Amino acid sequence: DRIAKGKAKMVELFGPRAAEPGGALFEMSPEFSNLVQEVVFGAVWSDPTLDTRLRSFITMSALIALDRQPELRIHFRGALNLGIPKKQIIALISHLAFYGGMPVAVNSLRTAKEVFEKWDAAKGKAGK
Repeated sequence: DRIAKGKAKMVELFGPRAAEPGGALFEMSPEFSNLVQEVVFGAVWSDPTLDTRLRSFITMSALIALDRQPELRIHFRGALNLGIPKKQIIALISHLAFYGGMPVAVNSLRTAKEVFEKWDAAKGKAGK
């Protein structure tokens, strides 16, 4: 069942709260939210042809190049959840500076800094 696969993939990427009903997307359009779960995560992200970490890099690359900072913020957290090191995310941004443009890379580095700081703060609290 693609919806179940989609929910499982969302939890893998974004944590247990990701598959719970709620949030702005679900409230605005439950049908669209279901489409995201079923198609984006249940079919595309769950296709075993590419592993999840590679899909994460591909997604971050597209979002960096398109300067989609709100979605990029979400996918940076997803990458960290997958165990992708911050160093690799920064290297990806640097690499894409020459393909997507320097202003886009600067925006992405700012977003990464914000996400990393929140990630570290949350991890610090969890470790106490």
